[in-house]
Amino acid sequence: MLSLDDVLPPPGDFQVLLLTLDSVSLSWSSPQGLTGPQTFRVTWGCDGETSSTRVKGGHHLEISSLKPGEKYQFNMATEGEDGRQSRWVSASLSTVVPPRDLKIDHLGDTSFTLHWSKAEGMEKVPQHFFISNCIPGTDTLTAITDDCHKTFSNLQPGTEYTVSVTTVLSNGEQSESVSTTVCTILPAPDQLTVDSVDTTSAAVSWNQPPGLDQTQHHYQISYHCPGTEPHYTTTSSHSITLSDLKPATQYSITVCTVLENGKKSRLVSTTLTTILPVPDQLNVDSVDTTSAGVSWSQPPGLDQTQHHYQISYHCPGTEPHIITTSSHSITLSDLQCGTQYSVTVCTVLENGRQSRLVSTTLTTILPAPDQLTVDSVDTTSAAVSWSQPPGLDQTQHHYQISYHCPGTEPHITTTSSASITLCGLKPGTEYSVNVCTVLENGKTSRLVSTTLTTVHFQWWRRPSRVAAVCVLLAVIIGLWDSYATAERDQLQNSLNTRTTERDQLQNSLNTRTTERDQLQNSLNTRTTERDQLQNSLNTRTTERDQLQNSLNTRATEVDKLKKSLNTTTMERDQLQKEIERLNWENKRSCPEGWRRFGSSCYYLSTEGKSWEKSRQDCLERGADLVIINSEEEQTFINGFESVKWVWIGLTDSVTEGTWKWVDGTPLTTPRFWWSGEPGGGVGENCVEIYYISSGQGVWRDYDCSFSQQWICEK
Repeated sequence: MLSLDDVLPPPGDFQVLLLTLDSVSLSWSSPQGLTGPQTFRVTWGCDGETSSTRVKGGHHLEISSLKPGEKYQFNMATEGEDGRQSRWVSASLSTVVPPRDLKIDHLGDTSFTLHWSKAEGMEKVPQHFFISNCIPGTDTLTAITDDCHKTFSNLQPGTEYTVSVTTVLSNGEQSESVSTTVCTILPAPDQLTVDSVDTTSAAVSWNQPPGLDQTQHHYQISYHCPGTEPHYTTTSSHSITLSDLKPATQYSITVCTVLENGKKSRLVSTTLTTILPVPDQLNVDSVDTTSAGVSWSQPPGLDQTQHHYQISYHCPGTEPHIITTSSHSITLSDLQCGTQYSVTVCTVLENGRQSRLVSTTLTTILPAPDQLTVDSVDTTSAAVSWSQPPGLDQTQHHYQISYHCPGTEPHITTTSSASITLCGLKPGTEYSVNVCTVLENGKTSRLVSTTLTTVHFQWWRRPSRVAAVCVLLAVIIGLWDSYATAERDQLQNSLNTRTTERDQLQNSLNTRTTERDQLQNSLNTRTTERDQLQNSLNTRTTERDQLQNSLNTRATEVDKLKKSLNTTTMERDQLQKEIERLNWENKRSCPEGWRRFGSSCYYLSTEGKSWEKSRQDCLERGADLVIINSEEEQTFINGFESVKWVWIGLTDSVTEGTWKWVDGTPLTTPRFWWSGEPGGGVGENCVEIYYISSGQGVWRDYDCSFSQQWICEK
């Protein structure tokens, strides 16, 4: 307790709770050190007019009947019971109310517009407004306006600004400031483009957002394929190459601008699909008269992806033959001999997606004539024959025969039969004879060869008159012996010359024989290497077969597990239906506008929405899109005959080709697909049911964004 000599402490924490045009609400705290009931004296005034009052036992005072737009001086002191008084505490304020309803619109990356309303009751009072706009560490932007709006431009993108507005009367009195904060939009990257796509990588680029030339920033890139978590990466450049992607997979790409303080722009997005790799190193391994073997290497990146290969082959003017295989080689049979074939191979995924084609050409071998035989030989003629080559029964062809003796040009003739008589030959002369098959297009087979020697002329076996003539000639020759001797010498010289030529030819033959032997050795070496490679291939084939057997075993185990899962799923579904039936038996009725079937209630919408929005509507009704578990339920759903197409709760939007109901269970049985469905087109990941006037109706997959009616079930 204070003595009479003690000085009373003044009121504490004097503050304004509410200010209007003609009133004010004040509050204060107890003087320091005083307890119990207290009395305070309060005075206020403007322009020489003063009023006062006492407040006993309280710390709050409302003063009314003030003059609008005037500056008031408020004084307050503590009073003791003996009349003593503490020192005054003072405050001044004007009865000027600040603006209200601050709003921001037309917000952009470098500008925004601020709107406000005049204070209530001051709509007709002359006034203007003082506006300030600032960000920490920069000069404040100020402006004065008579309007109730102000547009700020040339601002920094993605920056937070504090904007204050103060009412200023014509006498200079000002209200308290009212403030708001606004953040300019951080512009997103511009023109996001997919520049290139490969089997396991893709390059994307974009333009720098406007207004960020002087602002530190970078870009965050997110990419993922359906059913996987997004991968995030950052870069300060305007392009990036995404690697380690899966072949033949669609990816969603998003890019946003990021400031140093972590603030991000809106996302811009695009999609891309990586290329399905083509078979590698397509080779023609062997070619026969009516068959050919081709092989290729597995495309990179498909080790974990189910795929096979489609092979197409044809000759000009015919339809292609198409076959498939899961191995890396195939033998094409039943080909036409001596014919060029175009062969193409592509990779095919389980969903039917195909790679581009790789191609090659091959020409089957034209078979040569078989069993070339010399049937007869005379002094100036010879007969040769052969067998028709196999596989040419339906093919137009003929034969080309070439024959010559040493030192002469070959004689060439043709025939369509399998034999020929060669005439005009020299007696006692060896002839080389070659025969080949020739098609209508001029293509020839390899040559088959033989040799024959014509018979010497035997004059002594002529009749006796000829012998007499010969005796007479001998007499004449004897008479001319000297002349014949000279001619003999000439012939001997000619013989020597021919002998020398023969020796030279023999040397050339020996050289060719040596070269042939060397080539034969080289061929033997290549044959040995081929046999070694064949052995290695056989070993790899055995290993592959063992792995295939192991894979088959695993596949069998997987099938057993799937069957077990399906059985368990069906049992679970039956139990779930039983629970639902019991629950509905307790409830006994469906909401108004719903139809009952079994233990479930069904609702047909009266408007059209996308599949996702349709499901959201069902969820808001405490239900979900309908799940069809039996033929009877399918028939019941088909009974909603007022509409042709409706959404049901089946989708493969998570994993392409894996159909699941909205409760997460996989589609097993029953299935009511329309013929040719599901088609698996782009975006066709949701299922609709088509009404048929008689029967159960059918399903088809369709674009999830399409707007149509739906059926809910609960």
